[in-house]
Amino acid sequence: MASHTSNIYAFGEFRLLPAENILENGGNPVSLKPKAFSTLVYLVENQGRLVEKSELLEQVWGGAFVEEASVSKCIWEIRAALSDDTKGSRFIQTVPKHGYRFIGDVTVEDVDEVSDSVALPGSFDDNVEAPPSDLTAEADRSEPETEGIDEPAPAQLEPQGPSTSRRFIYVAASLAIVVIAAGLLYSFFRNPARANAPKTISLAVLPLKPAVVEGRNQDLELALADSLILKISETKSLSVKRLFAVRKFTDFDTDPVAAGKELEVDYVLASTYQIFNGRIRITSQLINVGTGISEETYRSETNADNIFVAQDIVSKDICDGLFAKFAATPDRSNAKRSTDNEKAYTLYNEAVFLMDKYNRADAVKAMGLLDQAVGMDPDYASAWAAKAQAYCLFAHMGGGPPTDLFTRAEPNLEKALAIDGDNATALTIRGMINRDYYWNLPAAYRDLDRAIALDPDSTLAHRILAGAYYQDGRFADALAEGKKAADLNPTGRWDKWFLADYEAAAGSPDEGIAGLLHLAEIEPKFQPTYFSLWRLYLTNGKPDKAFEYFIKNKQIWQAKPKEIEHFQKTFAKSGWKGVMRAELDLMLSYDKPNEYSTRKVYIAELAAQLGEADLAFQYLDEAAKFRVLQFSNVKVDPLLEPIRTDPRYAQLLTRSRV
Repeated sequence: MASHTSNIYAFGEFRLLPAENILENGGNPVSLKPKAFSTLVYLVENQGRLVEKSELLEQVWGGAFVEEASVSKCIWEIRAALSDDTKGSRFIQTVPKHGYRFIGDVTVEDVDEVSDSVALPGSFDDNVEAPPSDLTAEADRSEPETEGIDEPAPAQLEPQGPSTSRRFIYVAASLAIVVIAAGLLYSFFRNPARANAPKTISLAVLPLKPAVVEGRNQDLELALADSLILKISETKSLSVKRLFAVRKFTDFDTDPVAAGKELEVDYVLASTYQIFNGRIRITSQLINVGTGISEETYRSETNADNIFVAQDIVSKDICDGLFAKFAATPDRSNAKRSTDNEKAYTLYNEAVFLMDKYNRADAVKAMGLLDQAVGMDPDYASAWAAKAQAYCLFAHMGGGPPTDLFTRAEPNLEKALAIDGDNATALTIRGMINRDYYWNLPAAYRDLDRAIALDPDSTLAHRILAGAYYQDGRFADALAEGKKAADLNPTGRWDKWFLADYEAAAGSPDEGIAGLLHLAEIEPKFQPTYFSLWRLYLTNGKPDKAFEYFIKNKQIWQAKPKEIEHFQKTFAKSGWKGVMRAELDLMLSYDKPNEYSTRKVYIAELAAQLGEADLAFQYLDEAAKFRVLQFSNVKVDPLLEPIRTDPRYAQLLTRSRV
């Protein structure tokens, strides 16, 4: 694994201090995650040379099994930190299918030479050490060390009188205090958070794996993982990823260290189980993601005939050891299970798993499973809330008119809140309905703020609140909430997608575009990325790039070759005006006036861009009439900018009460 040199590298407005893990921009620290920092150091040290992705994996990751997407993610993080665009890059050049080259001019400073050049005659002895910075201190050091700082050696001066000698001692002592104080202040202000608060340990509990592949029970594996997550969440000393964030790691061959890196956590709890003669035995390993070393092993064994009893015993046995390891104190008042019906609980977990797939067919299946769950336990608040969520999800995927689906969601929501008024999921979904269906942002804020107060780690609540802020034109708040959602769910492609829009709206379109390009690289089949890319490029004055991704969007939606060829010829002849005219004609051919469809707002956008205000307002009126979900963005939609000064726009907002 690459080691950090003592040299200092300067390029552009940046200085890179590998030995201290510091990147500076004009003297101000720039945040980079450890792997991204090490990747930058290696590229800078090999300035001008093509570095293959395989070489980076070997040098930075030490040959650990990780996907090449991890390299791409680090490069994206570095570009964002350096404000380095992929087009016209100043620092990092991408060599397609090979790797990367650092192309910026680099000035190298040797630390020893720099130190020698500033040494003053008659200064303190060379053995005097500066106080360590928090940035280079050990992770568990809470206060700067003072041991090992030598007393200054007597200066070699001509004999002096008593008063002169005493005066020199006072000056030397004062200088020593100033040097030490300056070091401490530098250390504090470079990283004040570490000086004030201990670091929260982040942890991911992976779905359990059978010791023998035959006869595996994935429902049991997820249920046991869920109980461990619930138990760990009883303490504030540990930050644990939710079940939806780890569901994707059910493959038998999942590398726990690679999973931990993707989830951006400090530790992973990887467990196996065996079932024999009605008994279940669990073995859990606590793996340090940074070192790849298993630091602790925990075991539990109990009867397997009742899943709830097994969950309680296993989670207590494993977590008692885990809490002792990190000196964590659980608050058992947080623990809460919504049902005692084992079958209903299993159906609920299966339904949530299906909803995470985010497609219409699985949303419908989830509704059926949740119907069964609440039939078995009518007081199962979480299942009622999830059923409401499934209807809303189906509406967001264009499964039917919101007037039908949201009104079918609400009775389920009312039942959930009647059973448990503090059900965070139910409050979150009510906030979403207030945001997207009733266009009542004050009510949405009340519900979402309360949901987050009850469950601060709810990705869904942060995601929906971010969208509400965006619709309200509060772009900085939207960006902050969007980042929280993405941090809670590092593998979530939807959160990355939303975040790009918030970055662009908050004044950083290049960051938004870079995020979408990264998403396209790691999730090439994720369709919304390309739709957003062409729009962002277009609204930021890059028509050629916009058209490139307009065509990619058509291709990923499997448009016919003749249709794509027609758009290419139109762009060559008439530019974007011609393309928008052709796209508008195509959308109008699919749409039926005065009938619900998801393309109403899109047609209005195209018409607005072409200067056809009458048509734009006709379709915006229809979108409002059918409560089309995209209409909730009408106040901030950049493609509607050409019609905002039209008096009909203000009248539309007044009528619709958006």
